[in-house]
This record gives sequence, structure tokens and C-alpha cells, in this order.
Amino acid sequence: MNNKMEWNKSLPAIIAIVTAFILPIILSKRKKEGSKKKKDYSLNLAELGIKYEKIEKDDERISFVKKLSLGQKAEGIFALKGKKIDYIFIISVTSQYGTNYSLEFIVKNTFNLRDEPIKNTRMKLKRDSLISKKYVDLLWKGDMYLAQKLNMDYDLKYKLLNRILNEQKINLRVVPDKKRGYTRIRTNFIPLSTDFIDAIDSIAGHIKTGL
Repeated sequence: MNNKMEWNKSLPAIIAIVTAFILPIILSKRKKEGSKKKKDYSLNLAELGIKYEKIEKDDERISFVKKLSLGQKAEGIFALKGKKIDYIFIISVTSQYGTNYSLEFIVKNTFNLRDEPIKNTRMKLKRDSLISKKYVDLLWKGDMYLAQKLNMDYDLKYKLLNRILNEQKINLRVVPDKKRGYTRIRTNFIPLSTDFIDAIDSIAGHIKTGL
């Protein structure tokens, strides 16, 4: 019984020591991985012939973007030229289990069509059967106005399905921020392709027409 009580008293100190030892290693690894992903994305954009500019997180041009949550970090920020997408953020989130990366495509837009609140919209994938891994269709759900526009864009559907079926699953969520005048298109971290960039740019085009 005494041994158990002593162990319970020692446990917080042990956790603190382990955390103090492991956390710097995780953060150091994140810094190296983040720099590599930023470099890889620069090469990726250049290979696709997309004109861009790497910018810092304190750049005045992105001052309208909401600050990241605790634990999140912008590993790379790219301002695109000649696209409806305004910026691409590479986001990392670190925990004791490791670091996860995601992408946020930033679209500056107006919210001049409705007074009611605008909902988030996400892409739902459909398989050809319950046990199949093959995706045969997709459907946008959430904000009725935006979802309707996206569901009627068959060229967009083809590009996304083509990318998903040939490469990997893509999670897409459209998150409007009416107060700050922009919308985020969130997705899991994947290498870019011409079809995928064109698809995201099509979504950005629908957003820019007004929500």
C-alpha cells in the first residue's frame, strides 16, 4: 500500500521529467520537417508553373487572417499570383504523439448575398459498395447556397474524383469567416498536382462570386 502511495506521489514528477526531455526533441524534429515541407512545396509549385511568393507570418498582407490556435504553427506561407486562391498555409500541429500537417487555402471574398449565418461546407465521398475502397461520387454538404453551386460544377467533381481515385483520399472543408472577410479551404497535407490546384481554384472562384 505504501509503495503504491509513493508511486502515485512520484508519478507527476516523472511525467514532468519525461515531458521536459521529449518535448524539445519533438519541437526540433518539427522545425526540420517543417523547413523540408516548405522547401518541397516551393519546388512543387515551381514544377507546376505556378507563380508564387514566399512570405513571412508577420507580413501585413495576411494581417486579416485569424491567428493560429495554441499548438499550431505556420511552417510556410505562399502568396499565389494569377489564381483565385490568394494564399496557401502549411500548418503543423504538435502533440506528445508527434506532428501532423495540413493545408489551408486562403480566399479573400465578400459576404454580400445573405444576412443569415453562413455554414461550413464539407465534401462527402461515396463508395460503390460498403466493402469497396473505390470512390465513385462526391457530394458537398453544409451551407445550402455554396453546396448547391459546388454540386453543380461537374468539371470540379471530375477533377477531384480523378485525383482521389488515382492518388489518395482528400478531406476538404470550406470554412467562411464573415467577420474578417475571407474563407479557408482546409485539406489534409498532400503533394500538389495541376488537377488538384485547378480544383481548389475552382472552389475559390465560387467563393469569390459571393457567399
